[in-house]
Amino acid sequence: MKKNQARKKYTDLRDKLNDLELKKLSNQIYEQSLRLKIWNKNIFMIYKSIKHKKEVDTSRLFENLNLKSKKTLYPKINFQTKVIDAFLFTEKTKFQINKFGIEEPCENIVFNPELIEVVFTPLLSYDIEGNRVGYGAGFYDKFFKKCNPNILKIGLSFFGPEIKIEDTNYADVKLDFCITPNKIFSF
Repeated sequence: MKKNQARKKYTDLRDKLNDLELKKLSNQIYEQSLRLKIWNKNIFMIYKSIKHKKEVDTSRLFENLNLKSKKTLYPKINFQTKVIDAFLFTEKTKFQINKFGIEEPCENIVFNPELIEVVFTPLLSYDIEGNRVGYGAGFYDKFFKKCNPNILKIGLSFFGPEIKIEDTNYADVKLDFCITPNKIFSF
């Protein structure tokens, strides 16, 4: 399957999910996440779900990170460099919607990406080798290249993997795990 085919297929599948299904599946993904041996790490990056795109709801993951007093970061797109910056979340952090409809932090506390240990990563699709298909801008792939090579890249998906994404290239960065409602895939 090609990336554009995967984007269409999984956008259509997500569009068919109702609010109750989204909540149930997101909760199951959260419960699965508790099985990963990541909670001893201290610095996590998470994303705010885009509700109209029916992304996995990350609010319970955030609550867990907050409860465990972890450093939590949120991505913000730097439109000049076309790369994501990681911003430290504090109780004073305010969010705004960018031109892509993504809720991002307003503050200027940029965090060194080399110190981040775990990134929960949005996606549309992925394959059994950990190749991730996002929305096509490459923001996360470029960001991961600025990070420590040992960073854990964890996708969140309502669906299982494709056999193969055929048109991956040198710029694509593979996931380490993908959490689904019923299983954690390790790559």
